[in-house]
Amino acid sequence: MKFSEEEKDNRENDDGKKESDASTPQTWAELIEWRSNYPDIIHKWLQVMGRLILRTKVRDDDELGDLIVGCMFASHRDINDLMTLSHTDSHHGAQYCLRALFERIVTLKYLCQKPEYLQDFKDYDAVDWDQIINGISESFGISMEPEAREDLSKRAAELRKKNKQEKCSVCKNQRPTSWTRVDSRQMAKLVGLDHLYLMAFTIPSKLMHPTLWGTRDRLTRNTPLYNTLHCMHHLLIEILMIHRRHFMGKQYVTPIMGNAILDFLSVYVYSQTSFDGVLRRGQERNGERIYYGF
Repeated sequence: MKFSEEEKDNRENDDGKKESDASTPQTWAELIEWRSNYPDIIHKWLQVMGRLILRTKVRDDDELGDLIVGCMFASHRDINDLMTLSHTDSHHGAQYCLRALFERIVTLKYLCQKPEYLQDFKDYDAVDWDQIINGISESFGISMEPEAREDLSKRAAELRKKNKQEKCSVCKNQRPTSWTRVDSRQMAKLVGLDHLYLMAFTIPSKLMHPTLWGTRDRLTRNTPLYNTLHCMHHLLIEILMIHRRHFMGKQYVTPIMGNAILDFLSVYVYSQTSFDGVLRRGQERNGERIYYGF
């Protein structure tokens, strides 16, 4: 499928001049030509994440801290997989990893803001186990002891009832049961990550599921490498900030947080978010507030 010049994405630069979509890197080779040090930057911060994971000592009574380290470990793998796919120009595949990363960090940030819901999140594990045990039983005829199985089913049913979602006001469909009644879009807005929702959740969801839109997009030459890596880089900083703020016990900008944000700005020049108030020099561009530095 070919696109005419009129159909190509056109953007305005800071001087108000139109830019061709060719100015945005959409292959790994174009990315390296645009920012040759980008892989080194991401590698550096993956190493930092690894060291933090290994060296962080979590108190026995710090359940949130334990979850933060676990999510950081999982996110480290998500980012590594995403970069591996991007390196081979499998950019649509990289979006699957991006959605997982986005949902994990949105959920973690929400729990950090509202730790009173941590137990609800943990309890919902019974529903996941119930589904898995059901599948194993149906496929292989293997199950738990009857008393334990009955107890698990009872707890799962109670949690499903407790967290039953209201119907969507737009499509009128029943939302899937989750550990919270706050849907993913609301949660992203509450934690200040709603500006990533389109690129990191909506579009990857259309690609993951058997939608006509997603199928057609896979057939086109559209390759969302730039947007995917931009979102991933932002989320990498978010989890570093979550970790530092929790384990340092203070809300100031630590050296790791500051250097990670500066590396981000060295690639993308400006940000659509202040990173929770870290970047304070805001300006307006196309009706949106953007941030350039400390």
